[in-house]
Amino acid sequence: MKIAVIALGGNALQPSNEKWTYEGLERNINKTVLHLAPLFAKYKVVITHGNGPEVGNLLIQQHSTKEVPEMPLDVCDAMTQGQLGYLLQRSIRNNLKKKAITVVTQVEVDKNDRAFKNPTKPIGPFYKEKIEKQMIKQKAGWRKVVPSPKPKRIIEIEEIKSLIKKGYTVIACGGGGIPVVNGKGVESVIDKDYSTQLLASQLKADLLIFLTDTDYVYFNYGTKNAVPIARIKPKEMSKVLVSFPEEFKEGSMRPKIEASLKFLSKGKKVIITKPELLGKALKEKAGTMIK
Repeated sequence: MKIAVIALGGNALQPSNEKWTYEGLERNINKTVLHLAPLFAKYKVVITHGNGPEVGNLLIQQHSTKEVPEMPLDVCDAMTQGQLGYLLQRSIRNNLKKKAITVVTQVEVDKNDRAFKNPTKPIGPFYKEKIEKQMIKQKAGWRKVVPSPKPKRIIEIEEIKSLIKKGYTVIACGGGGIPVVNGKGVESVIDKDYSTQLLASQLKADLLIFLTDTDYVYFNYGTKNAVPIARIKPKEMSKVLVSFPEEFKEGSMRPKIEASLKFLSKGKKVIITKPELLGKALKEKAGTMIK
């Protein structure tokens, strides 16, 4: 069977307009997993996921008391990989009757990556005042910022390949993976979309899917003149990305599109859509397809 790698955005598991509870997280994961059912009929499935809301909540819990020592960010990444991986694999087994397993995944980054000299990725809760050196001011308050280096190598790639061959649905690279340099975790986060592309490329996957909170990629997104992009060729998408940089900014669609273009080659395709539209998107009746 062919291989499909599917990235679940953080909002697919915990919508931003929803108060965090365990019951809500469990419900959202079950709903999302059921939307994946059509994929299992034609592909071996590998799943990645975001962890932004969950790691943010974990950092709030850590900051709420001094009686228990705080864990570094790489350990928090590992904790949320286990948390979400457990719930996803349980849901896949219970709802889809498929074998599933979570790989707590380390991803090597370059110690000389420029991101380490220019931390820009906001994480964790908002504060009323600046309490650390590396913080930025946003509308809701101050937030800690950390480097976001590009992924170079997935350390557990051979283990992932072996589990796929044994018939498992593998959940890997959660939250972009745990960033490591020379075998040690580092205080940074890796963009999930770039890690997903690296994983899909190393697995020689046939299909890459980004499930997010919008049904299509749009021109003029968020305006009354928004135009959905249903089908587009990689060369055309590349030209659009260069010609209209303000349309696709960092922190929105740009990482997904850049990751898609890096993944695509002959015979491969990318789908970007909402979880509930995946079935239609596989039939080319919804979502954005790049191929």
